[in-house]
Amino acid sequence: MGHVEHKHIQSIGIDDTAFLEQVYRQYWSKLYVYAFNVLKEKDICEDIVQEIFVDLWIKRREIEISNLTAYLFQSVKYKIFNQLRRNKYKRQLLFRLNAINRQYTIDEEYEKKELRTIIKKIISELPEQRKIIFRLSRVDGLSNKEISEHLNISVQTVKNQISKSLHFIRESLNSISLFIV
Repeated sequence: MGHVEHKHIQSIGIDDTAFLEQVYRQYWSKLYVYAFNVLKEKDICEDIVQEIFVDLWIKRREIEISNLTAYLFQSVKYKIFNQLRRNKYKRQLLFRLNAINRQYTIDEEYEKKELRTIIKKIISELPEQRKIIFRLSRVDGLSNKEISEHLNISVQTVKNQISKSLHFIRESLNSISLFIV
């Protein structure tokens, strides 16, 4: 059959599959190379070119094309543009999500630091003996028995004092969080 450009594309309205196969053979590689030069992604370019021929077949009864080459390359340009626009959007979205994640991490670290400062302040407000017992337990890591021996008090007193300290810290934090909200 040779080159198909001279044939008016309106003729595919009568389901000329042989003509479409010839168009496919003649143009597939040219359209693919054109798309690949822009996108540099094999699978995406193959999909784009395939879509163009599928669209051409689906719309064969509706479209009328006087310049087949111009129509096919315009179709590739349109699909490349859409692909780039989608990729650009994805990159921007990813950048925004990363920025949000980084900001969240900074905020989270800041909040942890603030919380530690608040807890230190609450502990400093404990009665002196309770404060000493709490620090020996939670900061120095001594057992209740070791604390009782160190301060010459009963193990039960140590337990009671730690329990009261924790209750005071929890109550204080609850009050602060209610105030913040």
